[in-house]
Amino acid sequence: MSTSTRLQLRSPFLQAVLKSGLLAADDLVGVLSVYDPDQIAAAEPLQLATFLVRKKLLTKFQAMQLLSGRTHGFVLGQYKITQGLRQDRVGMVFLAEDTDTKATVVVKVLPTDRVNDDTIYRPFLTEARAASKVVHATVARVLDVGMWNGTHYVACEYVPAPTLDKVVAEKGPLSPHLAGQVIAQAAVALMHAHGKGLLHRDLKPANIAVFPDRRVKLLDLGLTHMLDNPWAKVTKRINLKEYAEEIAFIAPEQAWGSELDARSDIYSLGSTAYYLMTGEFPFPGSANEMMTERQLHGVPKPSLVRAGVPRELDALVEKMGAKDPHARFQTAAEVAAAFQAWLPMGEWAALGLPSMVVQTPPPRRAAAVPAAKKKSFWARMVGMFSGK
Repeated sequence: MSTSTRLQLRSPFLQAVLKSGLLAADDLVGVLSVYDPDQIAAAEPLQLATFLVRKKLLTKFQAMQLLSGRTHGFVLGQYKITQGLRQDRVGMVFLAEDTDTKATVVVKVLPTDRVNDDTIYRPFLTEARAASKVVHATVARVLDVGMWNGTHYVACEYVPAPTLDKVVAEKGPLSPHLAGQVIAQAAVALMHAHGKGLLHRDLKPANIAVFPDRRVKLLDLGLTHMLDNPWAKVTKRINLKEYAEEIAFIAPEQAWGSELDARSDIYSLGSTAYYLMTGEFPFPGSANEMMTERQLHGVPKPSLVRAGVPRELDALVEKMGAKDPHARFQTAAEVAAAFQAWLPMGEWAALGLPSMVVQTPPPRRAAAVPAAKKKSFWARMVGMFSGK
C-alpha cells in the first residue's frame, strides 16, 4: 500500500472496513481519492459509513455492524454477508452475495455444538448434499455446504417471497381454492424430494414460501438433521407455547421418536392444509395436549372450523392427516394425483402421472367410493368453484 493510500485510509473506521474483508483498499481509494486525506481522517465514523452506504459499497447492515466494532464474520468463502435475517432452529440466517456469480443467496451459519457432534454433522452433510441434487421449480435448492475459518455454513437459493405462516398471520386463512393450489404444489415438491430418498421432517407453513402469482417453494429441504432434538428437553418445555409451535405439524409417530417415512411428511402436509384453511393448529393447546390428541385423533375436517370448505378438500385433509400411517396416502405422488384439480394442466402433464393408478386403501364407508370415483375432472372443478 502506497504512502498516499495509507494517508487516505488512516481513519480507524476505514481500517475496520479493510479488516472485515468487505472492501479492498482499491475500492475505497477509488471513491475517496477526490477528497482531502486530512478531511477523511477527521471524519466521524458515522459520516464515513453513511457515505459508503450511499455509494452502495456497504449495506446498512454491514455499516451498523462495523460501527458497533465488529470486523469478523462478514465473509464466508465466496459469500459476502449483506444482511441479517433471523435466527431459526437451524442457525443464524443471513442474506449474502455470491462473489463468483453476483447472485443473492441465503447463508445459514450452523451452531458449533451441532457441527462438533459427528453423529449429527455427518448425516447432515450426506443429506444436504443429496438435497443439492433436487432441482425443481417447487424446491429451494441447497447450493453449497462449506467451512471458512472454523465457521460451518450452508448456502441456499434465495426465495424473495413470504412464508405461509406470515401470510396467514397478516391476511387470515387462505381461500379453500388457493389452499388447494398451495398444497398441490407442495405435494409435487415432496414427490421430487422423496424420489431422491429425502424426507423433510419439518414441513410446516413456515417452510413453504408463496409468490404473488401463487407459485410455491419448499424451504429447508435437507437441513433438518441440524435441528435440535425437541424431545431432549421435553420435561422442561412440555407446556411452553414456543415448544407447542415447534411440534404443531409433526406426525404422531414423530412425536414419540419412531421411525419416519414419506407418510410422515404427508401428515405434516395435511396439518399444514388444515392451518391454511382455518388459521388454527389442528390440535391447539399445550405441547402435551397436542402430543396426546394426535395419538387419539386424526387431523379434523377444516369445515368444522370454517364454513364453505368443499367436502372434497375435507376428505383429502382427513386422509393426509390420518393418525395411522397406513390410512394416509402412501406416497406424495398419490397426494399430487388427488390434488390434480388444483394443479394447472401444464404442470400436471409435466409430472408424467396421467396413467398412474393411485394405490390407496378404500375408505371404510364403501358407499362414498362410487360417487367419488364417478366424478370427472371437470365435474370436480365445477364443484370446487360452486362450493359443492
